[in-house]
Amino acid sequence: MKNISAKYLVSALFVGLCMFAGCGDDSSSIPVAPNAGAVSSSSVDQSQGQPGDTQSSSSENISAPVSSSSVVNPGVPASSSDAIVQSSSSAGTALVNGPFTFATTPGALALTPDEDGFYDMGDVYKAVPKTSKIAFVIRHSKREKNNLGTESSLTPIGIKMAKTLGEKLVSEESFYYASTNFLRTRATCENIAAGRGETAEVVTWDAINGSYFLTVPSDSLDALVSSKGGNPKYIAQYSYGAPYSYASTVGVVVATYFYDLFERGNQFVNEVIVANIPSWKRVSVLVSHDMLVEPLIAFVSNRTINLKVYENPFRWVNYLSGIAVIVDEAGAVTALPVRGDEVGWMVPRDEVDESAQ
Repeated sequence: MKNISAKYLVSALFVGLCMFAGCGDDSSSIPVAPNAGAVSSSSVDQSQGQPGDTQSSSSENISAPVSSSSVVNPGVPASSSDAIVQSSSSAGTALVNGPFTFATTPGALALTPDEDGFYDMGDVYKAVPKTSKIAFVIRHSKREKNNLGTESSLTPIGIKMAKTLGEKLVSEESFYYASTNFLRTRATCENIAAGRGETAEVVTWDAINGSYFLTVPSDSLDALVSSKGGNPKYIAQYSYGAPYSYASTVGVVVATYFYDLFERGNQFVNEVIVANIPSWKRVSVLVSHDMLVEPLIAFVSNRTINLKVYENPFRWVNYLSGIAVIVDEAGAVTALPVRGDEVGWMVPRDEVDESAQ
């Protein structure tokens, strides 16, 4: 698989020999950030269905979030709240959908996206001034393909990927870490921290669960589309404003299952991240699932990054990809699509099957 580099495999085999069995994918109107010093409680784990996985084991009943159609965006300074900005990868061209309530280009930061439109997380970390705060919202690292729900662990390659990302973020400052109530998201935080040379205290925070863009529990979507192409296809079609498959039947219902992408995306950046970032450390790593991260990347990139798994070349959001939300000392907000691995996308059918190694 193009994005799971071969370099991980040798290291992963060694890690696999050393692993014990079991190691530690996917609301609210204005979520309150958990205490920065709190430690996750994993005893309340519940299972959610994960798009991008070949199976679903959803049993969580997540309350439908409050509509954002009339939300006033708190925490967004006047300098950025009414700006309508160009796409991060097509400056000077017309907006695809917009507007945004934040900047989507790096401005004065010495940053250049790759050919796909992603910014490297290590480059972002190094380029952002120490007077600014950063929150990375990313998908977990590579995980086992099984039916264990919240208990599914990272694979040896997944552990290596997360540690390698941590090595790109090494510094003397400590980070804030939060994840969903899944072993794989928590373990991703822990291994990124290990790569940085620190021990993570990982907070469990439901505000970043995979169902944020859904008006219904995730298992409702699972049940409706499991025999019609699966979650990834419909989530990607939603994210890119494409017609839903089986438009006259399933598509009619699916259309009611999602919030407006741009209203909800603005709400996430402003109410989930910007409103809470003052209570976190200067740099935060928030680990979630493809169900959340796929729409966020499409939103922040103004649908210019190709993660259209419903059409050839069938790209889906890669492990450790997501967005960075940057708040400078004046309160101006910037959001950029980022990747923690070498490539920001994956082709699911080409993924390395570690069980066959």
